[in-house]
Amino acid sequence: MATHATACRQCRAHSRPPTAGGPRAFSLIELVIVTVIIGIVAAIAAPRFSRAGKSATASYVVGSISTVRQAIELYYAEHGQYPGYTPGTTTPNDTWFTRQLLEYSDATGNTQASYGHPFIYGPYLRPPFPTNPFNNLDTVKVKQNPGDAVAIGGTGWIAVLSTGDFGINTTAAHIEEIAEGSVAEGMVEVKGL
Repeated sequence: MATHATACRQCRAHSRPPTAGGPRAFSLIELVIVTVIIGIVAAIAAPRFSRAGKSATASYVVGSISTVRQAIELYYAEHGQYPGYTPGTTTPNDTWFTRQLLEYSDATGNTQASYGHPFIYGPYLRPPFPTNPFNNLDTVKVKQNPGDAVAIGGTGWIAVLSTGDFGINTTAAHIEEIAEGSVAEGMVEVKGL
């Protein structure tokens, strides 16, 4: 009498069809299960990557604002007025703002690229000037007072010459995006420009 093990080996129900010498292929069910698992993992991971991107943008904006504000204060300490005025006058000038922070300056705010008497102050920032990540502009619009109007998005940044304040020139939606990605203090000041 044949044992059960011997009989099972001969049974058609338990035997596999012979393969052509290669490994067994995946069945359709196995492929569907793997595809579903990959889809679930992607659905979970995608929002996290999106939040990480917003957080990186927010960190860049907050860091840029902080760095430029420090440079503005150093310029003020050495010149007695904030950068952004045409040298020797009280006339606001967009171009002079970045030049006075990126180049060597004299006591009245004139600039040149190299150090030498009387250009002994600065530079207060290393070039290039930071870029606004929402419109890719590095230009600065200076305004005399906080309440003065400025077109949104026409420049990268806004500087207020009477207060020395500095912030990003962007829409309210972008400000909310920055706030979502950052818990840094001082974000309200960005809105106030």
